[in-house]
Amino acid sequence: MVKGLAKRVLHSILIIGLLALLLTGCGEDPQQGLPGGAAPAVIELWHSLTGAEAQELGKQSQRVMDAHPEVIIRLEYIEEEKMANLAYLAQAGGEGPEIFLTSAKALTNLFHQGALAPVIGNSDPFLGLVTQFNYGEKTYALPLSVDVPLFYYRTDVAPLPANLAEFSAAKGVIALSALDTKTLSPWWLAQGGKFASNGQPALQDPANLIFLQQLLAWREGNLLLVDPNAWNLFVNAQVAYTVASASQAQGLAATIPWGSVPLTQLTGGKGEILTGRTIGIANSSIKSTEELNPLIRLVEDELLSPDAQWAIAKAGKRFPASSSFYSREEAQTGLLRQVGLSLARVWSLPGNAMEGKLLPLQDQAWQKAWSGVKPEDALSWAQTEAVKVLQAK
Repeated sequence: MVKGLAKRVLHSILIIGLLALLLTGCGEDPQQGLPGGAAPAVIELWHSLTGAEAQELGKQSQRVMDAHPEVIIRLEYIEEEKMANLAYLAQAGGEGPEIFLTSAKALTNLFHQGALAPVIGNSDPFLGLVTQFNYGEKTYALPLSVDVPLFYYRTDVAPLPANLAEFSAAKGVIALSALDTKTLSPWWLAQGGKFASNGQPALQDPANLIFLQQLLAWREGNLLLVDPNAWNLFVNAQVAYTVASASQAQGLAATIPWGSVPLTQLTGGKGEILTGRTIGIANSSIKSTEELNPLIRLVEDELLSPDAQWAIAKAGKRFPASSSFYSREEAQTGLLRQVGLSLARVWSLPGNAMEGKLLPLQDQAWQKAWSGVKPEDALSWAQTEAVKVLQAK
């Protein structure tokens, strides 16, 4: 009798315990990315990277997915010239990617197409690099990798001048692949060059004329050469100096005696640079929703981390946009240090800045003067065209 009662009590305890265990299990939310959990979210990323750079983006995306099973990153290659139009067509139907990763030019086109939302990712870029993606009070993209111009010199042909004032005394020829503001901005700005004054075009400013006359004087003195093959002339020791992107140095043979410095070193730290090709990341105006934003931000933050930036940039023979990267020990010497110093002096021009509209006109004026037009007349033409451009906006 007692034994039978004990068995019944034990049986009841086991049943109650089993029910409690089942109820407890049913009360737990399934974990996303684990068996029985919610399906991972798919984050589509359109990019325009090719070759080793695209392969590294794939590796970094896989790393993110391995660490975060709640997200799947689907990469789609799109030619940057077609990206804005394809995004417009896709978004008209509520489709398209969550993230874009492409050149600054393509991102600008995407912004004007209404395809971008204010950034939700985080990074630590140089201020001047971010400004190009600023419209009004908002930022619509963040830089990931970039290139910068450097001043190169042949140690076997002529000495490195201490500054621009000593350049003519060095008696070495400098070759430029193009006569434009992007190449010469630190020198032009350091000597008082300006596009505008009090909100109005100022391409005829006396400082602009003096600088242009100086360029022409260097040519007359056989010190300045403009040639599309400027880099090859430098490599073959036919000229002593050139201005070229920092990425060019990665292809120089070890047998070539050369050196390089940031352009601002020759201007006493004055002036600012305009960067070369910049790759940035942005999120879609259609897919940046309250539900997806945390996952979009996760992917963007991971790809914008200094290590990921360095891996992708290095594969594309570019350099990270992360300011903290250049505080690392590996970036304290050589080319990386020069790039870091240059990025700290980037000319901050918002995406809708007046200067962006006037820069091409100044370039054309310089080229007109180089081809024989009087410098005063070339700048007068640019000033007239600038007024027309701004009146037409």
